[in-house]
Amino acid sequence: MTQAGAAPAPTQSGAEQGGAAASPAQRPSLFSRARWQGVGSALRSPATLSLLPLSLVLLLFFIVPIVGMAIIAFTVTAEDGSTGVGLDNFMALTSGSHSAAIVNSVQVSLVGSTIAAVIGTLTSFCISQIRSEKLDSVVAVFTSVLANDGGAPLAFSFIVTLGNAGVVYGLLNLGDTGFSLYSWQGLVVMYQYFLIPTMIMVTLPTFVGLRKEWREANAALGGSAPTFWHRVGLPIAMPALLGGWILCFGAAFATHASAAVLIGAGGYPLIPLNIGALLGQAGDSQQVAMALGVTMVAIAVITLFAFNRLQRRSARWMH
Repeated sequence: MTQAGAAPAPTQSGAEQGGAAASPAQRPSLFSRARWQGVGSALRSPATLSLLPLSLVLLLFFIVPIVGMAIIAFTVTAEDGSTGVGLDNFMALTSGSHSAAIVNSVQVSLVGSTIAAVIGTLTSFCISQIRSEKLDSVVAVFTSVLANDGGAPLAFSFIVTLGNAGVVYGLLNLGDTGFSLYSWQGLVVMYQYFLIPTMIMVTLPTFVGLRKEWREANAALGGSAPTFWHRVGLPIAMPALLGGWILCFGAAFATHASAAVLIGAGGYPLIPLNIGALLGQAGDSQQVAMALGVTMVAIAVITLFAFNRLQRRSARWMH
């Protein structure tokens, strides 16, 4: 029997209780049965089974080719016919037409993506100021189509338009300016056909998402339009702008069919054109081609990773 005036038994402090409640439950080990319980039923679910065709396509036409390409690229054949693992195929890329192809691809991609970024950003900004949902829908359809259009038809259309016997080439007397479609400048001009729509497609949602309340708050605090863009607009839009520029760089870097039809395999060395030329040769040429392919895959992965990171940062302000 306790005394009526006795003090209550001491309890845990609020911090201790909160710490006990906040401590996460200990996860089972990776090889325990509890960790994998329910995985079998999840794999047999209709949602998982519906992904099997896509998984098969990705495995056969994406994973397997990349793995095979990497194996061939790192395989080195010795003089006695034995094979081993080495970087000789990648070292071959530092000399001859391969090094020129890398430099040319980077040059064309940098110049083309920068021009497309400037024009596409200004265009998407002007479209966003109109504030028309119908116009935004039409622009979204056209940009998605044009951004994925290219190949031989695109090259032929530019040859008819801006080639040496093209209609626009003659009307504007471009021959007097020294411009030639069959050069790296011509490639840059042709790439704008799909790079500018790509930039508009990426940046337009960001400009449309800039809220009116932010402008009103800036004006209420005595800020001008340049102050708004310096302190609010550009910091929010910059991840999307950089992401669009990176995406345009990757698209220009990997373009093959349009460049092959326009300038041919030996007219102006580019990485995609060199890969196509090497695959038709015998000996160690195919291994060097695979090394070029691995280089392009690495650049593509870095490009997509950077683009996704920047898009994620930009999306924080759009919701």
